[in-house]
Amino acid sequence: MIAAVRRGVAAEAVRTGGLRSVLLLGAVPAGVLLPLLITAVIAYVAERIAGLDSSRISVSAATTSNSVYWIITFTVVVGALVAAYAQATSMRGAAGDVDRYLYRRPWTSPLARWLFYGLVTAAACAVLVAAVMAVLPAAFPLVYSDVDLFSAAGLRFLITVPIYAFFACGLGVGLAALIGHPAGALAALLAWVFVMEEAVIFAPNGTRIQAFMPFLNGVWGTGQDLVISPPWGVNGALAWFAGICAAVFGLGLAAVAARRRPGRATAEQPV
Repeated sequence: MIAAVRRGVAAEAVRTGGLRSVLLLGAVPAGVLLPLLITAVIAYVAERIAGLDSSRISVSAATTSNSVYWIITFTVVVGALVAAYAQATSMRGAAGDVDRYLYRRPWTSPLARWLFYGLVTAAACAVLVAAVMAVLPAAFPLVYSDVDLFSAAGLRFLITVPIYAFFACGLGVGLAALIGHPAGALAALLAWVFVMEEAVIFAPNGTRIQAFMPFLNGVWGTGQDLVISPPWGVNGALAWFAGICAAVFGLGLAAVAARRRPGRATAEQPV
């Protein structure tokens, strides 16, 4: 079982290799370069304004708990989108036939994708969080002097943002396994993160409902400042998010198993 998953992770790494891979052409620009660019531009503008000798405009000093917002917003979601796309495309056409042949157990392939994309995204988040919190106070001291990588908030980001990213990728894989279509899976994930969880506040008792939204709980669980206050605290919020991700992933596995025709697996299938 472990060997099969390990081979699945290795296979996914090979699948995403090359100069035209989805990781290089999609994930790196949107998940790495874009949040760094937005963070740098905002920091530069804020530093310039803070340096002005003016009583009409001012900039408040940034805190550690607000220093990596764009990494949490973009890097994590892009990782989940790439994981969802990889899972959905593996279930269609010739790729789906190969997947069914290579993996006798229906859960092997999705689990391998969760591990691969989850670990890659988590590692990217850890590096970006550390780099941003180290560079901001040195490069922009007027606004970001209070940002401290080794403070309680900074160390929490370093630990929890990768955890949040890892489970978000699991949700992406599970959602794609449920929907079974690349465009549909990406649209559903984007709508969930950026539309539904924000728009629910306009529903009756929307404020209370919003406190249960998974991604908002995940973001709050990292230590990022948000206006919502889930009833279980920051650690509980991260656990709530992880539980929902695991549940969606489990539903996705059930959907994958249901799509497999009885008797499809044979003794010739290697794992």
